[in-house]
Amino acid sequence: MFGIDVSENNGTINWDLAKNQISFAILRTGWIGNTSNRMDTQFERNYAECKRLGIPIGMYIYCYSKTVEAITLGANWILERINGKSLELPIFIDMEDESISNLGKENLTNMCIAFNTVMENAGLKAGVYANKNWYDNFLNKEILKSKYATWIAHYGIKSQNAYQGEHDMWQSSSNGQINGIKGNVDTNFLYTDFISGVQTSQKDYTTQKSNEQIADEVIAGKWGTGQDRKDKLTSAGYDYDAIQRIVNLKIGARTEQETNERLADEVIAGKWGVGQDRINRLTSAGYDYDAIQKIVNEKMKKA
Repeated sequence: MFGIDVSENNGTINWDLAKNQISFAILRTGWIGNTSNRMDTQFERNYAECKRLGIPIGMYIYCYSKTVEAITLGANWILERINGKSLELPIFIDMEDESISNLGKENLTNMCIAFNTVMENAGLKAGVYANKNWYDNFLNKEILKSKYATWIAHYGIKSQNAYQGEHDMWQSSSNGQINGIKGNVDTNFLYTDFISGVQTSQKDYTTQKSNEQIADEVIAGKWGTGQDRKDKLTSAGYDYDAIQRIVNLKIGARTEQETNERLADEVIAGKWGVGQDRINRLTSAGYDYDAIQKIVNEKMKKA
């Protein structure tokens, strides 16, 4: 089956024109990182249009996360924003960013497993997207292939059956031409018939709060401490370990923000020098210069 994957980079798509040329579409949902996440600005429209026209869809999320804890938090953040949406194809974690390539094969593979575990617990078919270099050198592809749908990107091959039997889907090109889409678009061949074989949709989360919401309540002191907290969360049907990881990550991020706020005040008071000297001193001390300078700029605007 032939299809496309799209994002806000493809602009506003005329799906009525595109429909007759494709059998499915994979929509970028957004990005997840370490302390911040963002939705793709065209996702909601693309989802609504594909549903209106009966185009089978899957989703993918681009990963900047650097730890299992961060990617788990990001996965729960995504679930909150796609609550109630249904998919015919898997939801894929996109592993290809250079900024995380130095984390090691074991860590990166475990991050994929952590993200996909959250998705499968929500009732979704999960998968991993990566280019051939990443599958060969940065991920344990045999472990991932045994557990999840796999989608490989590799260009310049003529046969549309190049990865049939090895992966579930192949991204064959980044310069496809489809009516209704201005400029180039990624093209794909789907080998595994998820569309008729597996109908995936999320569980109803309207009666149960997300792990991230519960983590906020834990931080606010609503679930007690120690074993009492664990017992209460478990009795209520929540995953204590998953929630506690989110709590730890949130507290860590909060502590980092408080430190940066304090350092920004010191910078404004002249304690860290100016220009390159400031950059060198903050960096040498192990601080995030860009994050601190951003706070400084915001404080100076308000002054």
